[in-house]
Amino acid sequence: MKRFAFLLNFLLLIWLCGCSASPAIETLNNWSFQYNEGTDDYSVFFELRDKSGNSISADVDVDIRIVNDRDEEVFRGTRSVSPDDFGYYTSQAQGEQYLANIRIPTSEINPGADSSGKVYLTVYKADVVAFDEVNCDAFYCLPIKDIQLESGPFPIELNVKGFDGSITSKLQIDDVTYECETGYTPTLTVTISGTKTYSNNNSIFSSGYDVISYKLYDSENYMVDSGSVYLNSLNQGDKFKDESIIIYDLIPGEIYTLKFAEYEF
Repeated sequence: MKRFAFLLNFLLLIWLCGCSASPAIETLNNWSFQYNEGTDDYSVFFELRDKSGNSISADVDVDIRIVNDRDEEVFRGTRSVSPDDFGYYTSQAQGEQYLANIRIPTSEINPGADSSGKVYLTVYKADVVAFDEVNCDAFYCLPIKDIQLESGPFPIELNVKGFDGSITSKLQIDDVTYECETGYTPTLTVTISGTKTYSNNNSIFSSGYDVISYKLYDSENYMVDSGSVYLNSLNQGDKFKDESIIIYDLIPGEIYTLKFAEYEF
C-alpha cells in the first residue's frame, strides 16, 4: 500500500513538473496571410510568446474570417492548432521566426468581387488565454468570381459606310468568344469572327478600312466601355478573326453585354 501511495505521489510530481515546464502564453505577435501557389492554398501565420519574450508553441483555437474590399465575407471558420502546427519560417523582412501555420485550401474560400481584403483572427483557449481580434491584409490573392460576357444573337450584319454615307462594304459577325485574365486588374480579351459579305471596290469614299463600333454594358445597362474595330485588306468573301477588343477594370462576377453597331464618321 505504501508502495502504491509512493507511486501516485511520484506520478503527481511528474505531472506538476510537466505543467510548470510548459510556459504560459503571454503575447500574440507577427500575424500574416499569404497564398501558396505550389499547393494552391493559403497560410495564416502567427507567433505566441511567453513572459520572457521567447517564441513558444501551444494548443489554441483560432476563429478566422476573411472579408474582401467589397465587404463580402468569403470565409469563416475555426481551426484548432497544436504544437505540430508550429515551425520555423524565414522571410527577408523578418528573418527566421517560429510561427503557427494554419492552412486553408483555396476551395474553402468563396470567390468574390475583389482579390484583396482583410483577414481577421481571434486566438484563444478556454480557461487559458484569450486575445482580442487582430487583422492583416490579403493583397491581390483572394479567389474572384468569373466575368461573363453576353452578345448576339448571331449572325449580325453591319453596313460599313464611306465618307459620303454610301455603303462601301458589309460585314457579317458570326461569333464572339472571350478570355478573362483575373490578375491585379481583371482584363477581358474579346475575339470576333465573321465574313465580309459585300464590297464596293469602285467607291472613292471608302476609308480603306472596314470599321465597326462596339459598346459594353453592365448588368444595370450602364455603358462602361466603347470603341471601334478596324479590319484591313479584306476582300468580299474573306473571313476574319479579330481580337483587338481588350477591356480593363472590370468587376468580377458581373455580367456584361457587348453590342455592335455601324461606325459613325
